[in-house]
Amino acid sequence: MQKFCGKALKLLMNKKKKKLSSNFNSLPLEIKTIGSKGEGIAKLFTELNFQEKNYNFIIPFVLPNEKIIAKPTKIFSKNVRAELIEITKSSDERVNPQCKHFFKCGGCLLQHWDFEKYKDWKMNRVTSSMNELSSKIKIKKMISSSLNTRRHTKFTAKRNNSKVIIGFYEHKSHFVTEIQECLILEKSLIKLIQDLQKPLEEILNIGDTIHIHANLLDNGIDLLIDGLADLSFINLSRLNEKLIENNVVRAHRRLNNKILDLLFVTDKTSLSNNNVSSVIYPPPGGFLQATLCGETAIIKSVIEALTNFNKKKIICELFCGSGTITLPLLLQNFRINAFELNADSLDSIDLAKKGKPFKNNIKTQTRNLKSKPLTASELKEYGAIIIDPPRSGAQLQFLNIAKSKVENVVSISCDLDSFVRDSKILIENNYILKWVQPIDQFLYSPHLEIVGFFQLNEINEC
Repeated sequence: MQKFCGKALKLLMNKKKKKLSSNFNSLPLEIKTIGSKGEGIAKLFTELNFQEKNYNFIIPFVLPNEKIIAKPTKIFSKNVRAELIEITKSSDERVNPQCKHFFKCGGCLLQHWDFEKYKDWKMNRVTSSMNELSSKIKIKKMISSSLNTRRHTKFTAKRNNSKVIIGFYEHKSHFVTEIQECLILEKSLIKLIQDLQKPLEEILNIGDTIHIHANLLDNGIDLLIDGLADLSFINLSRLNEKLIENNVVRAHRRLNNKILDLLFVTDKTSLSNNNVSSVIYPPPGGFLQATLCGETAIIKSVIEALTNFNKKKIICELFCGSGTITLPLLLQNFRINAFELNADSLDSIDLAKKGKPFKNNIKTQTRNLKSKPLTASELKEYGAIIIDPPRSGAQLQFLNIAKSKVENVVSISCDLDSFVRDSKILIENNYILKWVQPIDQFLYSPHLEIVGFFQLNEINEC
């Protein structure tokens, strides 16, 4: 039998054992596959809660073909969440994780997997999902970001009896794991965590929890601190001192989902992408693509999809954010009507276009596309649609796109499952998915960026 080794993993096991219910016994399982959430899946016909059936067991930190001992922790109708107790037969693909926080931090789930095998798994997920849609879809080679290139993140800081813990939530938990290192984040963001601990200990009361949104921009770090109550002048001064030492160029405070005040600002905040000659001015806590590599790959894929597009026609961009895609397209002389819920993000586009020659090529509008999607009649005037919704997708908006019969659609998603679901709506309404570009800018996680190019099947329309 092969037991766990390593200090971090032993600590994990000891902590987890305290949480385990005494109602269920440990069970031997064999892992068949890794599911879409990055967890192992095993099947076993057994009795739980006095119900005998074939259950799917879901267990993190395992690999295909491994034999393990696991203990059930939560039971659903067909699925059982379980916690790993022991590996009795290890996979040849298992490797030692490079990060000391792995098994505790919930940011990565797959660091224990050989990197090439991990990439194969992601590509196989794409291939399988596309085959579900059509066997004729061209699947391009996956583009992967490098380690220590993530520039956008959210930390959690929690005050306990002795100190402030700053880090990330554990997997499927609200327990915060303290972080001293990270293979994924830009190194300046990790240093910021370490230096914020002492000033926050003077500010936060026992039990207080705040969230720190950090974006690495051209001239430094942009922060949005969520949940921070009123500060005394002394505490504010000490906090700002540490922020400036860490090259924080702007910091805002938000409470109850409303930005209350600007803690300080040293310079105009901007974010450049020299690969596409574009500069944006994100609002506080504004959404950014996780890495520059990922952002560049998305933009170039969109431009490729529009290679033969008639630039006299107008493009409709849905969920445009701060203009990450919008502005590079304007530089290519495309005409765009852009829609976004966040008015501050649209203000960022207005700021970026000042002094540029494309002022008349862009119109922006604030709109909640989840609750009030653009209708088919509103969409039909456009020559192409670009849509980049949140991870949950945008079913209602895709239904209206399908009815509009707009010739070209570029769909961007950071969730493969929602991409497939929304793509089916277009395909069932006479669209052809010509190609997809997988982009891995979420290393060692189950998440994956997808760009897909759809064209209306005009032959069948006639």
